[in-house]
Amino acid sequence: MSRMDHHFQIRSRAPRVGCQPGKGVVTVKRIRIGASNHLAIRPLLFGLTESTHNGVDLVREEPGALALALERGDLDAALIPSIEFLRGVGEYTVPGPALVARGRTMGLLLVTKKPISEVERIAVGEFSRTPLVALRAVLDKEFEILPDLCVVKRRPLNASNWREDFDAALLTDDEGLQYAHGEANQSETYYDVGEMWCSLFAQPLVISVWAYNDARLGRELESILVASRDYGVNNLSALSEAVARKSSYDAGFLRQYYSTSWGFDLGPAEEEGLRLLEDVAYEYQLLQDRRMEKAVMA
Repeated sequence: MSRMDHHFQIRSRAPRVGCQPGKGVVTVKRIRIGASNHLAIRPLLFGLTESTHNGVDLVREEPGALALALERGDLDAALIPSIEFLRGVGEYTVPGPALVARGRTMGLLLVTKKPISEVERIAVGEFSRTPLVALRAVLDKEFEILPDLCVVKRRPLNASNWREDFDAALLTDDEGLQYAHGEANQSETYYDVGEMWCSLFAQPLVISVWAYNDARLGRELESILVASRDYGVNNLSALSEAVARKSSYDAGFLRQYYSTSWGFDLGPAEEEGLRLLEDVAYEYQLLQDRRMEKAVMA
């Protein structure tokens, strides 16, 4: 067991039962789990979405909004940006399932209409919190530039609504994939931020982790979310076909996308990647404290 697992993994469990007012009828409380609807995370959710009898209410929202909902207590667990966990959102992480960039993702793109050395203003979506940290680091260390990263409160920031006011844009999740998969724009250049991060640091980029607050739910959440991830990873063909029926991508492309662009496990190497992300965010004053360092010492 790794140091991170030892600190964050919760073994206790309490029954989730209550009494209906005035009737004394025992009812089972359903677990409220939040996640976005982005294509990249579908393998993590496939077991949940395929089952209607798992005692889970799945709430869909943008990752940043999920972090706020978890803080308010509106959710029992949520798949939140890893940078939000490092900032203190959520008391615990679920060991195992996570969204991890291992190289070229096609879902974390810096699109520029100028040579990279001339870029001064970059549009960044308000929910692109982990990719923003990665972008700041690769621009500085790879290109030696520190342009303004301007948060744009448009949902979503997409491939067409940034060009008038900005030199470049960080397109994430489905918007990035759509741009990479579409017809090339000869007047623009795009860079895969996930690929640059992994090449520069020789570490995976941990995008999102499952977080929760109630220690009594630890084992149950781990059982549910690990089983859901395993079902998705072991049935990528069926998952890809299901997603293809409701998207513009064919199943073959999606299967390759899930197989090569992303990882879905937070193992020892990914834990080191998470520590690196914290170090980098702290270096650029995007974090005020080092949470992982305290976790190891606890």
